[in-house]
Amino acid sequence: MDKRRDYDIPFKGLKEGVHEFNYEIGESFFELFEQPLVENGNVIAKVELKKSSALMTLTFDISGEVESVCDHCLDTLNLDVDYHTMVYLKFGEEYDEPTEEIIVLPHEAYEVNVAQLLYEFICVGLPIRHVHAEDEDGNLTCDPEMLKQLDDYLVDETSDEEQDDYIDPRWEALKKLNTNK
Repeated sequence: MDKRRDYDIPFKGLKEGVHEFNYEIGESFFELFEQPLVENGNVIAKVELKKSSALMTLTFDISGEVESVCDHCLDTLNLDVDYHTMVYLKFGEEYDEPTEEIIVLPHEAYEVNVAQLLYEFICVGLPIRHVHAEDEDGNLTCDPEMLKQLDDYLVDETSDEEQDDYIDPRWEALKKLNTNK
């Protein structure tokens, strides 16, 4: 049985008004996707369907925590997710997503699957940088062994003062041309 069917919202038989659907998202949810950015977590998603004769809206309230990999030390860490958005559902000839906020469903559709939307919104709700939090002194709480190895492979660069003093000879020649009017 397809586990994605657990995330179907059948709207055809629902009365006009607001209907609420709640999902507890964990490891089994993330296994539904190939090469997921997130593989585990504990997320609560509330999806509110507002149905009217001409238009339907889906309001997503997603909050929880997901497991990810630290960008610095490659150790696992937990990241908070808190994301709220709205998607408009319209009817047309065929399925289409003209914008990020609008989904066009065919006239014969009787349900909408929100699994992919939930996954995308969880990923979008994550911070750009996945790093361990700093301690009270402002130091990273990353794996110290990995940070030591990274320091060992760090390439020495010229200091800022040395860089400021150095002028490319080509620019120096151009400057001379500019002052010789």
